[in-house]
Amino acid sequence: MENLKISMNVKKITSAYGGGNKFANILGDYLKDKGHSSFRRLVPNLDIMLIVSSKDNLNITSYTIDEIKDYIALHPNTVVVHRVNTCDEGRGSDLGNNQAIVKANQIADYTVFISSFLKDLYGEQGIDISTNSKVILNGADEKVFNPSGKAKWKSGEKLKIVTHHWSSNFMKGFDIYERLDQLLEREPFKSKFDFTYIGNKPLGVRFSNTKVLKPLNGEVLAKQLKKNHVYITAARNEGAGMHHIEGMRCGLPVLYLRTGALPEYCFPYGIEFTLINFEDKLLEMYKRYSELREKVLECPYSGKRMARKYEELFHQLIDERHANPLKKLGLGTVLKSYLITKPFRKMKKFRKLIYKVFRHLR
Repeated sequence: MENLKISMNVKKITSAYGGGNKFANILGDYLKDKGHSSFRRLVPNLDIMLIVSSKDNLNITSYTIDEIKDYIALHPNTVVVHRVNTCDEGRGSDLGNNQAIVKANQIADYTVFISSFLKDLYGEQGIDISTNSKVILNGADEKVFNPSGKAKWKSGEKLKIVTHHWSSNFMKGFDIYERLDQLLEREPFKSKFDFTYIGNKPLGVRFSNTKVLKPLNGEVLAKQLKKNHVYITAARNEGAGMHHIEGMRCGLPVLYLRTGALPEYCFPYGIEFTLINFEDKLLEMYKRYSELREKVLECPYSGKRMARKYEELFHQLIDERHANPLKKLGLGTVLKSYLITKPFRKMKKFRKLIYKVFRHLR
C-alpha cells in the first residue's frame, strides 16, 4: 500500500481536552507509525483531508471549512472525509453544531459517523446516509488505557465508582451524579459505594459525599481511573464520547444511562439504567460486579483498532479516486471564484462581529 499525505483540521493539544482532540492525536500517531505523512495544516498535494472540526472554533480548529473549499478548488483530487462526532442534542441547546455539520458535509466525498445514533440523527436532518458513509466506533489509546495495575475488589468492601468529563455542561449527567452523591448519605448505599468525580463541574453543583479531582489526561488519568472498580456515565444524547471507553478499557464495568450512543458502546460491558430504576441498577452492579469485571476485559475499543479502520477507508477512497480522477478547473475559473467569494466571506464575518457588538451594548 502506498504512503498517503493526510491532514486534519484540528490543532494538536496535549493537555486535557475533549474527545475530538484525543481522536486526532491517536489517529495522527498511528498514521505516522505506518509511514504516512500526517499534518494539522494545509500543505500541497494532500491525498486526504479529514474534517474533524466542522465549526470554526479558535481553540481547536487549525483551518476552516472555507479554506478547505478554496484548497479543493485547486486540488480537486484530494479526497475530503467528514468525521461527524457531535450534536446539539448532547448539549441541550442549539449551539449551531448541527447546522455547521450539515453545511460542512456538502463538500465531503465521504462521511464517517462515530455511532449509529449520530448517523440516524443526521440522516433525518438532511445528510445522505444511503451511500458514501459508514460508522467507525471510537477507541482509546491502548498503551495508556488498559487493565494493567487496576485495583482489585474483595467481596464485602466498598465498590468504588468513578466518572470523568472535560465539559462542565449539565447534560453530561450531573443530575445522576448529584443523585448518587445524595444516596451515599444513607444505607444501603453508604456502606457499599464510594464515588469520585474527575473534571470540570457546572456552576452551582455541589457534592457532599464525593471526591472531586481536577481534569486529568493521559497516564495520570488512567492511573486514577484504575484506583476504582466501576465506571458510571449519564451523558445525555452522547454522540459517542471517549470517557466511558477509557473507563471500560481500564477494566471497569460501566453503569450507563439509556440514551444516545451509550447502549451501542457499553452493551454488554455493564448495566443499563433509566431515570426510574437507577437505585435498583446500582445495587445490581454490586451483586454482579465480579461477573461483569471479566466481561469488560473483552472490550475491543482500542485506538489502534479505530485508526486501522480509518486507514483502510483512506486507501479505499484513494484507490477509487485514482481510478476515476476529477478534472482540474482552469486557473481563470479558480481565480474568478476566489475573487468573488472571498469578499463575501469577509463581509459575512464583519456582519457577525457588528451583531455581537450591538447585542453586547444593548
